[in-house]
Amino acid sequence: MAENGSPEYVCTLSPELVKKAQEELNEKPEWRSRDIQALREMVQKEKALRIRTDDAFLLRFLRAKKFDYERAFNLIMTHFKMRVDNAELFEGLRPAAVKHVLEAGITGVLPQRDKLGRKVIIFRPGKWNPAKFGINDIFRTNFLTMSRLIEDEETQINGIIMVMDLDGFGWSHGKNISPLYARRVMGLIQDAFPARFKGIHYFNEPAIFDYVFAIVKQFMKEKTVSRLHFHGKKFEELKEFIDEEYIPEDFGGKGPKYTNKEWLDELLKLDVHFDSEAKYGLVDGTLKKPTMKEDAIDCMVGSYRKLDV
Repeated sequence: MAENGSPEYVCTLSPELVKKAQEELNEKPEWRSRDIQALREMVQKEKALRIRTDDAFLLRFLRAKKFDYERAFNLIMTHFKMRVDNAELFEGLRPAAVKHVLEAGITGVLPQRDKLGRKVIIFRPGKWNPAKFGINDIFRTNFLTMSRLIEDEETQINGIIMVMDLDGFGWSHGKNISPLYARRVMGLIQDAFPARFKGIHYFNEPAIFDYVFAIVKQFMKEKTVSRLHFHGKKFEELKEFIDEEYIPEDFGGKGPKYTNKEWLDELLKLDVHFDSEAKYGLVDGTLKKPTMKEDAIDCMVGSYRKLDV
């Protein structure tokens, strides 16, 4: 048995995905248990950490960092330090608390994967009414969405992409995206979450987009920038990476009209699950901050970036 009473890891990957994990993530089936145990021992030695140590949980961090123990451990620490530094976002974080965001249709997930097996998040910030709720609720909704997606090991291997439809996005939305908010979002995606983010595809970019993108881009790493795609109104370009029958008709495909109801229904069943996850974290929020020359990913264990709010 693994830690926390959970059964040891049982691989559910197809032979093709096992091969892909080995080639891209350095995941060798014969060494997997040894690697998980090595990371578990690092976690257990860190007295500030009170987190799950079952195989499935630790494995998502190993995969995110290509089975480099130190980088996987550093990602764990950065992830939970981010939650401490932004405690107001994570207190009482459960799907019921962001039901209004889901009902507005802002965030959803396509039922089918793209041609490379990646899960597809549909994000439509233009449907947000800033007069009714704040931008932090959108952050919380997207965090819950990504957290649920990454529990699936096929997604851990293949990754996630986002289709961002900016139809209806205007100044009332853009003025809420401050440099500090942009830093927080990019810090989560790039430095503090155990997922392979493989691309963001922008559609219907409005004139204000240049202003907003200039704010966000300053916090993007070159690797992230290289995975951005700007399509304008050319929804037919979705066919390059999503099978046409899976693309909703209102996005230029042959599938049913898009709705996030299925995703809304799935998330709203998971309050108890996320309440349980909230028990874990750092018990000491005073860990040493890195010097200006240290990198949040590659610094030695014990140094972490503070994500300001």
